[in-house]
Amino acid sequence: MESSTVALPLTGPQYGMWAGQQLDPDSPSFWTAEAIELSGPLDLAALEAALCDTLSACDALHMRYRLQGEEVVQTLDAARPVVIAHQDYSNCEDPWRSARAWMDEDLQRSADLAQRPLFATALIRLGEHRHLWYLRAHHIALDGFAYLLLIHRVAELYSAGVGGRAAGPARDWSLAATIADEAAYRASPRFLADRDYWTQRFGDVGEPATLGPKCAPDDSSHSQRRLLAPAEYARWQTAARGLGTDWATWLIASIFAWLHARSGASDLSLGLLVMNRLGTPALAVPCMAMNVVPLRLRIDPQQGFEGLVRTVAGGLRELRSHQRYNYEWMRRDLGLADGHAQLYGPVVNLMPFDRGFVFEGLHSRAHPISVGSVEDLDITVSPMAEGIRFDIEANPQAYDAATLQAHHAALCEVLDAVIAEPAISVGALARQISSPRTAEAA
Repeated sequence: MESSTVALPLTGPQYGMWAGQQLDPDSPSFWTAEAIELSGPLDLAALEAALCDTLSACDALHMRYRLQGEEVVQTLDAARPVVIAHQDYSNCEDPWRSARAWMDEDLQRSADLAQRPLFATALIRLGEHRHLWYLRAHHIALDGFAYLLLIHRVAELYSAGVGGRAAGPARDWSLAATIADEAAYRASPRFLADRDYWTQRFGDVGEPATLGPKCAPDDSSHSQRRLLAPAEYARWQTAARGLGTDWATWLIASIFAWLHARSGASDLSLGLLVMNRLGTPALAVPCMAMNVVPLRLRIDPQQGFEGLVRTVAGGLRELRSHQRYNYEWMRRDLGLADGHAQLYGPVVNLMPFDRGFVFEGLHSRAHPISVGSVEDLDITVSPMAEGIRFDIEANPQAYDAATLQAHHAALCEVLDAVIAEPAISVGALARQISSPRTAEAA
């Protein structure tokens, strides 16, 4: 079949990914990936059928991008090809390590938004009853929530297939409604009010404080991962309730305190990933809809941690009504669109939505493989049944492995300290936390 000739405009989140890719058109840094580990007697044919049905139905995975005059447009490849690769590492000494090496190599493939597929998928055999379903996608196509929508649908179709049941109806995963909804927003008074808010808020901002040198993003990132015990989530919730807030606000305040302690800076800005789906068609459509909004605070070292929590809560309330304004538009408004300059330091990705999914007859577990390009530091926190995923991804040009490990350990130290003494001042907390130089020397 020939590709569709209907050209659609890009949404703000899509354009942000496209613009980032144009800074280095062949760079693989915008690939993201997850692997779902499936343990038990797998029905391979049922899984392949579920994958083909799900991935073929997702318009965002089959778009092609090109310039039309001065506008970037996207058109749908009506053929919707889905190719499932197969790898077998079951006879290797360390099947997981061999599979991970293959996935890492796959993530180094050059991107081509105009002609080549925006995704790849594979079924990897690790043992007789242990498999991985691997999915790699360009960030212009999928964000983290979109991955979850796809995984749930594959699990639903697989479970129906092996259970001899009819699956739920096919999903309408076209992008038209999402694009129209954003067009309505951009034509509304709210769009102008949001633009004014962000221009005023960041018109005077300089280089944001970070914990490493300013570097262009690398083609890959490296990670410091930790799975905290399930009981740790209950500790966080109890500590947050004691200060009259929710765990997410409490955690963001802790990260601000950590950034102040490690950098020594007082004018701080974190990038907060926001889903931007509630009340929009994108809630049910796998696509790139996430936004990054900068939360800027002036830290007072004399302030108690409970006061910092209140300050963060107020900042979150204020920016919530303006968070639909896309970050790439902010950068354009402030004259930053043609480079890697940012309005924030570390990025915080809190994923409170349910990531549970059921493949009938199998035990399943999600493994994050790549979050894509990392400008500085990305902190990802996701409460799950088996514990809290608490990871830091880093730009390897700015942070070596030992430095990243030290920063991660210091953040855990901050969390323990504010649980033990919630009235501690931010300055006293900073004095308790080792400086980066001290940690590296140790």
